[in-house]
This record gives sequence, C-alpha cells and structure tokens, in this order.
Amino acid sequence: MSHPVNQPVSRGGSHRQTLYAWLALLTWVSLLASSFVISAEMVRHASPVVSTGLRFMIASLIMLPLVAGQLKRYASVAAIARYSFTSLFMVLFFLGLFESLKTTTALNTAVIYTLVPIFSVAIAWLALRNSTAWLPLLGFILGSAGAVWVLLASRGQSLQLHSGDLICLLACVSLALHVVLARKWGHLMPAPVGAFWILFCGSLMLLPFLLLGEGLAQVQWHDIAFWQPLLYLTVFTTVITAVLQQYLVRAVGPKKLLAFTYLVPTLVVLWQQGAGIFFSLLILPGIALTLLALLLITTRPEEVQQEATTV
Repeated sequence: MSHPVNQPVSRGGSHRQTLYAWLALLTWVSLLASSFVISAEMVRHASPVVSTGLRFMIASLIMLPLVAGQLKRYASVAAIARYSFTSLFMVLFFLGLFESLKTTTALNTAVIYTLVPIFSVAIAWLALRNSTAWLPLLGFILGSAGAVWVLLASRGQSLQLHSGDLICLLACVSLALHVVLARKWGHLMPAPVGAFWILFCGSLMLLPFLLLGEGLAQVQWHDIAFWQPLLYLTVFTTVITAVLQQYLVRAVGPKKLLAFTYLVPTLVVLWQQGAGIFFSLLILPGIALTLLALLLITTRPEEVQQEATTV
C-alpha cells in the first residue's frame, strides 16, 4: 500500500499521527513484554510446535473476517511467496522461544531479545547494504547494556545462564531476519492483510508437524489453565502485535520499532515484581541507560522523513 508522502500534511494532522504512532509503540512493547511471562506458563501445558501452531491457526481465523474482502486484491503469487518466506523466520522464532523457556527464565529470554536490534542492523548491512548512523548505533549498544543491567539488578547482581539461552539467541537471529524482510517487503500489502498472510502461511508450515507429531494427543483440552494463556497469546500478543508491527515498521521505521524492545526487560520485571522496582537504586541506572538509548535512536526527524519516502 502506498503512502502519499509528497502531499502536504497539516501540522495538527502530523502531530496526531505522531501521537498515534507513539501510543501504538507503547501498546506493542507492553504486549510484547507480557508474552515472555505468559509463554513461560504455556510451556507447562503444550509443546512448542503445538503452542505455536494453535496460536497461528486461531489468530488466522480471527483475522480472516477482517481482511477477507482484500485478500483477492493482494493475492499475487510473488507477494504470497515473499510473505511465506518472511513468516518462516517468525515461526522459527516462536518455536525457539517456547523451546528455550523449558530450560531458562522469562527474564533471560527478554534480555536476549534485546539483541534483536543489533542483529537486524548487522543483517540489513550485510544483505541490503543499509547503513546505520553512529548515534543510533550507539543507542543500540547502550540499550543492550541497559537490558543486561536490569537483569543483573533484578537478581542481586548474580548472572545465571541456562541451556535454553543459546536456543533463544538463535531464535532472536531468526526474528531479526523476519524484521529485515518485513521492512523490505512490507509495502506490498496493507498491515492487516500482511499480518494475516504471515500468520496463515505460518499455520500451513506447522500443520504437518501438528498432524504427524504426538503433541496434540498430550494436550489437556478440558483444562482452563491451557486455554487461558493460549487465548491471551493468540489475541493480544499475536493478532494485535502482528498488526501493530506491520503498521509500525512503515510508520516509524524498523530502527525505532526495535529500539522500544529495550523496554522489554524492565516491563517483564515490572510484570513479575511490581512497581517497586522503580524504587530500587540498583535497577535505576539500567532503566536510565534504556531511556538514553531510546532518545539516541528515536530523536532523528530527518531519518523518519528519509524512511517515509522509501515506502
């Protein structure tokens, strides 16, 4: 979908669009942080393939009525092939995340997740020769440092590594590939349609493994403890975040979208320990580094205009 970047926009309209984008960013990152906590609960009830497969399938069914009227218009073979390829790396990320949570913690995965921006910058440079200015790059580095600080401070400065951390690291490389591809091909369809194709194609990829594996037979279908996290992850952290991510990649650009992932560890600790974390002197420097990273990455208006004209 093209954007009328060359048409004049009133100052009030521009301010409203900026406000909507920031609200969408905050909603997206809050839901994203909650997914690490809820996913840790989900692994107790279903295998990674079952959790991811059902999540994608139910999400596709929810979105189908919303985009059915537009599917035929954007159903070219080339576009669907590209979105299928993009979906593959999202599927691998979720499989890796659920598998890693068997042997590591939600906070560890949230901190490792903050490496996705650096991975994305590296992949974009290697594959697309897209360079990043030194100031945002410094922001990415400080953001990762802030995330590690939050992790250490929340645990009394004791670093605990687990076998699942390596799996999560590889999953985050896959997600970084997904983000780069979503930015490259995201203009081919409106955000809801693109999100649907990514979820639907992911469902088709996982269907054979669901049918041939033993995971479905082991699910306690009558247990409300299984359905509660599954439906939350499906509706809030799959459907809503997928649409928001497709919108935000184009509205604010991938760098600014990824910058907000540095808030994830702080929000995960907030989920787990409550608002008292903000009164801990040990954790405040980590939060300060995170906010400084956001400032360095997001306060470059000329970069916003440059990215908008390429959509």
